[in-house]
Amino acid sequence: MISLTLLLLTAAPDAPTRAASTALLSQAPAEDARAVLERARKLSGELRYEESMVEYQRYLGIEGRPATERAQALLELGYIHLMLEDVANAEQRTAEALELDAWVRLPAGAPAKQVALLERVRAQLAARPKLEVLPREDASEPRRVRASLKDPQNKTSEVLLRHATAPDGPYRAAPMACQDGTCEGELPTPANSTHFTAWYFVEALDAQGNTLARAASPKAPLQLSVIEHRAWYESPWVYAGGAAVLVGAAAVFFVAANPG
Repeated sequence: MISLTLLLLTAAPDAPTRAASTALLSQAPAEDARAVLERARKLSGELRYEESMVEYQRYLGIEGRPATERAQALLELGYIHLMLEDVANAEQRTAEALELDAWVRLPAGAPAKQVALLERVRAQLAARPKLEVLPREDASEPRRVRASLKDPQNKTSEVLLRHATAPDGPYRAAPMACQDGTCEGELPTPANSTHFTAWYFVEALDAQGNTLARAASPKAPLQLSVIEHRAWYESPWVYAGGAAVLVGAAAVFFVAANPG
């Protein structure tokens, strides 16, 4: 297919031919990805697990594949790890599959070990603490950050508000007070300043200081600007001159009404 595409590109420069060759090129990655995945499955069926694992890794390195397809591949790769007695990676890959597609399912007649693995990891994910940053309630408190904490097994020892004055840090920590599943904290205001921008995320830790859950992250933090004690809240729209403009999620705000 590649040689045919090159021939079309060099021998016929007219518009219809260019369109046809472009279509062939756009189809090639998808076909290659499917071929890699089918080869991985074939090797697995032949019990050639180490070779199959290499092909699954190749497939997972291809960008742009549908989430449901990737989740299924991760589920299959997790089972291969299990057959190679690598339980940690088996559970990790299975968890990644469920996080990508919570409804991923095994085919009818799947091995009992694979069924047990999926059920075990699903239960582990359900028991994990979960954090979610809540919408702001009071425009007069622009620095206040609220988060919802769900921790079925009460593993969380503390919740921290990690904040920085630049998107790449360094991030400092401020403890959040939690009650009845809601945690609150405040972003500090720089000295002698009436306006500032902060990047932040929220993190739940266990008694040993291990991270149990996060809302946002150091690589994808939330952002808040406070100007003259007014907040610019996260939103997918910026309002300029009365017109709403959609902007990137990394710098997404709208102007709150002046509380005064």
